[in-house]
Amino acid sequence: MCATGSASAASKWGALAKPVAHTELPAVESLRISAAGFRLKFFGGSQLMSFEKTHRSQQQTLARPALIAGRGLFHGIDVKVRLRPADPGTGIVFRRVDLKDRPEVAAHVDNVRPAARRTVLASRSGAVVETVEHLMAALAGLHIDNCLIEINSIEIPAVDGSSMPFCEAILAAGLTQQSVTRSLLSVSESQGVNDRAGEQWIEVIPAYDGHATVDYRLDYGPEAVIASQSFSVELTPDAFLRDIAAARTFVLQDEVAALQQMGFGRHLTARDLVIFDTDGSVIQNNLRWQDEPVRHKILDCIGDLALGGRLFVGRVVARRSGHKLNHVMAKTLSTIEVRRAALERAA
Repeated sequence: MCATGSASAASKWGALAKPVAHTELPAVESLRISAAGFRLKFFGGSQLMSFEKTHRSQQQTLARPALIAGRGLFHGIDVKVRLRPADPGTGIVFRRVDLKDRPEVAAHVDNVRPAARRTVLASRSGAVVETVEHLMAALAGLHIDNCLIEINSIEIPAVDGSSMPFCEAILAAGLTQQSVTRSLLSVSESQGVNDRAGEQWIEVIPAYDGHATVDYRLDYGPEAVIASQSFSVELTPDAFLRDIAAARTFVLQDEVAALQQMGFGRHLTARDLVIFDTDGSVIQNNLRWQDEPVRHKILDCIGDLALGGRLFVGRVVARRSGHKLNHVMAKTLSTIEVRRAALERAA
């Protein structure tokens, strides 16, 4: 979730939402992550270096389960998420363990359902999982190919509004390389989508150096509360951890009341996410970087594009792209090879 624009006061973030019952997950070896800040103690060790060197060859999964607990960003429901190792070729799959028959939904753009300010997945079997983008960004940022995600409610925990707590849990559980070679998508022709006004757009262009990067420009106009910001990052695990993973969700002060009237975020305070006042200051919180908003937009972009189903080689260039355009681009990436094969057959 990120800022867009609408009515009244951040000081009203307060009363707790009514608790909703949920099914307990079985006990597993786990790490509970709190929303009170982030830690870097797992980073920079030999484990990170080993998978950094080999990320382009073998598929990866977790070495053992990890548990993350907290309240959802929008609904405020207490929820537990267990990340489990999965076989090669599984991909990322969510399982609703609180529902009859434990229905599953694959983390793929074909299962995206329209929703405001977040990414929602739904399957015909009845599995719905909301606000998946920060967890998806952590998995994609660390180059995790296969993971079964058990969840006992409708929404992923918000933790601190970033991907860092998910990264910590994953790295604490450990990573293991699998016997199957990873299939990378190489973007050989430019792909682009934009809104009707041409003010928001995202494109993926060929990267002849064999790398994946994201260049993002956040620009809400000269009178905007948040100043224009740009950031570029190569999509390697170490760069993701260093420059992107800890960037948190942000919102404008004058959007808060409208969101609460819609029933969202009533359990939150200004300490739980980054709220920008009308003068551009941050209310009852501190930025982790002066350009934290654009970094978080990149985080969302990484999580949404991961729904294309594969890591890719290419350069993402975006201006004010949000979830809707990101999803269109994820769909475009997911069908590149099908369209390419069709053209070859027609030639």
